[in-house]
Amino acid sequence: MKLRRVLAPIAMTTALLTAAPVAMAAQGAAPVAANRDHQTSEYTVVVSYQNISASALKTVTAAAQNDAYQSLKHERGTLSAHVVPDPEDSTRLIIAETFTDKRAFEAHERGAYERAFRAVAARHGVSAPDYEIHDTSLVATTDGKTAYEKKDNGGSVFTVVAEFDNVLPQWRDDFIKIAQADGYGSLTGEPGTLGFFFVPDSSDPTRFVFLETFTSLDAFVAHKNDTPAQAYLALVAEAGIVGPKFFVTGSDSGFTEPGGYSVPNQRG
Repeated sequence: MKLRRVLAPIAMTTALLTAAPVAMAAQGAAPVAANRDHQTSEYTVVVSYQNISASALKTVTAAAQNDAYQSLKHERGTLSAHVVPDPEDSTRLIIAETFTDKRAFEAHERGAYERAFRAVAARHGVSAPDYEIHDTSLVATTDGKTAYEKKDNGGSVFTVVAEFDNVLPQWRDDFIKIAQADGYGSLTGEPGTLGFFFVPDSSDPTRFVFLETFTSLDAFVAHKNDTPAQAYLALVAEAGIVGPKFFVTGSDSGFTEPGGYSVPNQRG
């Protein structure tokens, strides 16, 4: 399923995000369930839920946070979890997760924590996902060298999910190669990049989705302007590829209140 809109350019996105509430107050945050040590190639899932009423947003977001926290704490196949309200659509919530493999994802779907979240969403009339992709991410690599996601993010990251469409067959190999090189350069040469997941859509060979995590909005902007990303975007322009569509970007301030936060830090 295609994304229904393209978010505003980065300048507008920046304005939206800097207006988001700051949740890490001086009194201290709840305990953090940090993402686990894991590699670049793993099973990545991005799902969006929509039509969340204003009165239900806090409850539904808290249920998603608790699902993510408990999954990280108890389900060893869960490697990372990001819950990010859409900064341009207050009725939409995006959940992005990584797992050791497809079986771990399927076990999570059957598990008590995911079922509890879905029950809360159903009670509040939240629509079924209007966007979903899940597949094994490709390795960030160049010249036979591989880069892995960085450790010790402390459970608080700036999350970006972006889509590229219309990757025609004659450009697919080049697109994959330069995207993998972009990931390698970002993970090895940009201190603010924490994770880089590059996911092909198994239902549409012309589409790819990226899940990237950074220490801050500034680190994301630096990544966009750095040489690897610019080389990648040059190929996108040359090949007539559509994107990037910034599906969602989220604040790096952690979970204490709903509204643009990524990676759970509350027990629920």
